[in-house]
Amino acid sequence: MSVFVSACGSVEGASEAVGPPEVVEAQSAELRACSTSLDCRANCVCTNGICSGGGFGPPPPAGYCDVAPVRACNTGADCTTGCSCSSNVCVNTGGFSPPANCLLAPPDAYESDNSHTTASSYVGTPQLGHTFHKAQDADWVLGATNVHQLLTVEVYNLRNVGPLRVDVHAYDYANRALGALLTSTQTTVCSDFTPACMMFRASVNVAPGVYAVKVTDTRTVPAGSDWRPTPTYDLKMY
Repeated sequence: MSVFVSACGSVEGASEAVGPPEVVEAQSAELRACSTSLDCRANCVCTNGICSGGGFGPPPPAGYCDVAPVRACNTGADCTTGCSCSSNVCVNTGGFSPPANCLLAPPDAYESDNSHTTASSYVGTPQLGHTFHKAQDADWVLGATNVHQLLTVEVYNLRNVGPLRVDVHAYDYANRALGALLTSTQTTVCSDFTPACMMFRASVNVAPGVYAVKVTDTRTVPAGSDWRPTPTYDLKMY
């Protein structure tokens, strides 16, 4: 939009206001305040404390960045604890202090696996449907072998997954003590954007014993909002 102004006489010292003070105040009140871009919707960034366009893709429509991000849902099962599904949006149910963050996805079937002392156990078949339900979420899995072998861990069938890290540690199961880091990867197996390439694989030669695998969502964004679907992956060891 362009504005053309014509006037007679000197314009020195003219006011820069774009309208009556009450109109300017009302327009400013519609802008969404933010501390970081995590407070803004997709394709919006936090600039000088205000959510505005500037993310990836085409510019958002007028007023889009002035709305708070929400998590879409069909039932309460799509919402984290302390939130319910109302009009297809996860909202606080009340009674919790502090209020639940309803942008977060519900924990996956392997929770609580956020530490090596509460890790899930790999029983020989792929673990399907792991999710990252919050920023920097980490999933731990314990696996064992009774032979010397090349132990391989694959994180595959990636859905909505961005950068992540796979670590394999030695593990003292009797004392629940984490041992040395044996191998780690933060890159997919190849560079092409195909299902075969969109996989993280870590391999290391091991002796008989127990080993701890840590899979970490290394993104700095909240998972499970309307503009960032819940990251999901499957895991297998062999």
